Amino acid sequence: MADPPASSPSSSPPTSATRRRQARADATRLALIEAAVHEFAAHGFEGASTRAIATRAGTHQPQINYHFESKDELWRAAVDHVFAKLDAALAAHQIEGLGADEITRDRLADAIRAIVRAVAQLPELNRIMIQEATADSDRLAWIVERHTRGRYDLLAEAWGSLRRRRLVADIDETVVYYALIGASTLAYVNAPEARRLLGDHAIDDAFVEAHADGLVTMFLGPEPAAGGASAD
Repeated sequence: MADPPASSPSSSPPTSATRRRQARADATRLALIEAAVHEFAAHGFEGASTRAIATRAGTHQPQINYHFESKDELWRAAVDHVFAKLDAALAAHQIEGLGADEITRDRLADAIRAIVRAVAQLPELNRIMIQEATADSDRLAWIVERHTRGRYDLLAEAWGSLRRRRLVADIDETVVYYALIGASTLAYVNAPEARRLLGDHAIDDAFVEAHADGLVTMFLGPEPAAGGASAD
């Protein structure tokens, strides 16, 4: 006879030992995902070794086969994981859901600063994007539809709203999107080069804040002087 479903009244609550096993399994799965983020960022999908991922996670390769049906499933879990970290970092600064007239220079400036701060902590995200975006593939199609198309549409809508009201420069939304992505991420994606150019400790919190402020000025113009009339 089949076991009763988990929701059946006859099911026993999980024991302490069961909960501990589940907690260990969850911790191992998360460690594998985080290790995979680093390996896929550094070596791409084809170059990343599942053995190296397991070693980085402090476990053994069979654990990957236990938790994931394939290398592709692990890759997708890793990409979802790093984008979820980005979303968490931006949660308090989202412009999604605002009406066209609610998009202001200050709201977009806040979002740009949040993007810079987030990507400074997540260089692996854009390294994965660089690995995948240079050649068309099923993986790239999946990333675009699951993660990047909505972000592009959101920024294009926000910039377009400000552009139509002549509150920002008359620059095409597509140009702004790629210019912002490149300008906000390169110093952190190319951190080894930046450290050679600027010194080991040059990319610190002060650099990140100066970078964020600089991009706001580049894309949105100088902040209105205190006491002066605001374009918003």
